[in-house]
Amino acid sequence: DVMDYDLGQFELWQYLIFAGVFFISCFLQGVIGFGAGAFGIPILYFCDFPIDTAIAAITIASMTQSGIGAWQLADSINWKSTIRPGLVRILFILPGVLALDFLHNYSDSPEQNKELIQQSIGIVLILIVLTKGLIKLEPQEDLPVVWEYIAFSISGVMLGFIGMGGPAVALWVMCQPWNAKRSRGFLFAMLFYGMIPLAILLVWKFGATSTTGLILGVLGLPVVFLGTNTGIRVGNMLDRKKLQRYALVALFLIGLSAILKPLLMG
Repeated sequence: DVMDYDLGQFELWQYLIFAGVFFISCFLQGVIGFGAGAFGIPILYFCDFPIDTAIAAITIASMTQSGIGAWQLADSINWKSTIRPGLVRILFILPGVLALDFLHNYSDSPEQNKELIQQSIGIVLILIVLTKGLIKLEPQEDLPVVWEYIAFSISGVMLGFIGMGGPAVALWVMCQPWNAKRSRGFLFAMLFYGMIPLAILLVWKFGATSTTGLILGVLGLPVVFLGTNTGIRVGNMLDRKKLQRYALVALFLIGLSAILKPLLMG
């Protein structure tokens, strides 16, 4: 039942870790422009927050960040060009949520299900790092529309599956002959569009645990603002390219540990 959420189920150390992870995730997002979900969701999951609770909480952070970003860059966004890709992405969130639900109930052993989800997160993180690190994309004047459908359907599935829908959109945007403001504005609009349907689908499928995550996310909003603002300030002072490399290495190590931990512990 959606209304059976329980904020008393977590211990004090989990709340402290939640606040810390929220801060660092939003700080990372502010500094390098990505990483809130990719960093925050696996760490919260490893700290015994249910996967859908972690995704729902980060969803609130992402929605707030991207909403503010889209509002600030509203003049640079061609809103008409966001409608089709936005709809494709939203339609493909459902298969992602259903895939997560399938793994969540894959066997009678909750421990085995948790390991499966953990390893799935690890594989996705490593794929994100490899695509961001290895694929060098050049802007093109007329990118075939088929790439739009591919990128935004993958993004939707990944958003529903483990709350990480940004990378596929970012790669597509890199192929557009747009200036930095329009690119960032489009990204923010796209991320914002996806979050409300994702929140609704999570609550529909997982009920109270997702509701708990959404409430935690709302309670954590002061930390989101603090982390994002600090990150943007720090990002303006430092070499972003170098920071991006460090972030990718960190995400790669998180992904690797997620894959190997069940194998080594088993």
